[in-house]
Amino acid sequence: MVRLDRLTEEEFARWLELSAQRQADDRAWVNGSDPAVERAQVNAMVPVLLPNGLDSPGHAFRVARDASGEELGFVWVGALPDAPEGTCILFDLFVHEPHRGRGIGRAILEQTFDLLRADEVDTVVLYVRADNAPARALYARLGFVAVDAPEGAKDLQMRKALEPDPMAARTVTLERQHVTLGSLTGEGWVLDIGGGGEGVIGLVGGARVVAIDRLKEELVEAPAGPLKIVMDARDLQFPDATFGTATAFYSLLYMRDEDLPRVLAEVHRVLTPGGRFLVWDSILPPRVDEGKDVAVVPVTVALPNGKAISTGYGVRCPEEGRDAAYYPRLAEAAGFETLCVDVAEQQIAIVLRKS
Repeated sequence: MVRLDRLTEEEFARWLELSAQRQADDRAWVNGSDPAVERAQVNAMVPVLLPNGLDSPGHAFRVARDASGEELGFVWVGALPDAPEGTCILFDLFVHEPHRGRGIGRAILEQTFDLLRADEVDTVVLYVRADNAPARALYARLGFVAVDAPEGAKDLQMRKALEPDPMAARTVTLERQHVTLGSLTGEGWVLDIGGGGEGVIGLVGGARVVAIDRLKEELVEAPAGPLKIVMDARDLQFPDATFGTATAFYSLLYMRDEDLPRVLAEVHRVLTPGGRFLVWDSILPPRVDEGKDVAVVPVTVALPNGKAISTGYGVRCPEEGRDAAYYPRLAEAAGFETLCVDVAEQQIAIVLRKS
């Protein structure tokens, strides 16, 4: 999994230095000029392009990370002062050497296109060295077309028209939710329901965690650390009273109303007496427009080690919605006692106990 995060001021300074040098080197190669002269010209252009630095209007800077938070690369897109409305420049795309050849660049660009569509950008322009065959091939696969260039040109302009996102008209995006996680207390194994993808609970609990998911690819994508098992939460293949703690981090919202009672009954069965079930999830509003049938829940997670994960969850909008009482009501029917329900905007954190 590749995610794009906003840069801190420190990250911005570091990446801008690298990007400016890369662009100066490319200009020197194309023009046959002195790299120091080209770097001075790039330095002079930066205040014009970026009068407010990281917060300059019309520009977006993102750092790419994997699910564990490891830095993969960087992307910078923005508009030139005299560019036609709806047109932006891909100023820089960079992937760290150890991560090249794994589709990271493509994943970065595809997510960048989504950001640009949201800002009503319809055309992306880039310049690439004529001798950079791998980059030219990547851009061509993503739909960029080379603009006619003179014979022997050392750089090429390529353009891509962004098609409107067909999902945009169907999507309701909730306010970003912020979750701060502490260390997992208690002893023994922790069962994480739906622990694939970002694998947030596995990052917190490490080898104590048994992460299950119906989809093998979700578990493969999750960071190393927990024990990963392909399993359906409606039919847990564990003996009674195996776990002291169970968790569900934004995974219950993917489950159908008719499946949740069985899932909760299974979690109750495999917990020890007095065991806790910790649930982080979102309130989902009722569907008021049949055309808006997808809900996107952006979430930022602060981990105990100081790192943060910025992610999002997209699900079908339930017709009746799910309020703060929805999961406790079903859990109590399955035999749980509700110890705590914390609500912050549309985010909910629930602590349940097996009586």
